[in-house]
Amino acid sequence: MRKRLLKKTCLMPAAMLMVLFFTICGYCQDAKVVFECGDIGVQARRVLSGLKKERAEFSRREKEIDKRENELKILQAEVDKKIERLKQLRDELGEMLAEKEQGENEKVKKLSKIYQKREPAAAAASLAAMDKELAVSVLSRMRDKYAGEILDNMEQATAVDYSTSLGQLDK
Repeated sequence: MRKRLLKKTCLMPAAMLMVLFFTICGYCQDAKVVFECGDIGVQARRVLSGLKKERAEFSRREKEIDKRENELKILQAEVDKKIERLKQLRDELGEMLAEKEQGENEKVKKLSKIYQKREPAAAAASLAAMDKELAVSVLSRMRDKYAGEILDNMEQATAVDYSTSLGQLDK
């Protein structure tokens, strides 16, 4: 009798370790399979129950993480679409600005030709009365000789101011 009891008590911790190992490694998916092999003790059942709860919690967390990853992928795709749309709009805006600038350059070039044909005194009076930036643009597109004659017919302060602005355009 003592030999049987001794064998049972020696085998119990080894069986419990095997059950824990198989449970942790996933070989034993259900505690029922382990319990069918014989009574392994209350402590082992508690450990198995705790492991089963932890496995359920890990599974729940894994599903939640997968759900969040999918949401992030969807959001990333939306952000990528919006970035692409913004790039398209930026390009369209750049083209529109280039067209506008080209149109303005053509108008200034035409004005420059018109003012070159006028008398220097009349052209000087008109240019002095208009917006400084426009007047400087018109003067910059004239031949140097005509621009000089027009500046000679302006008030000295205005001529100096326009000349200074003309000099800065080259920079």
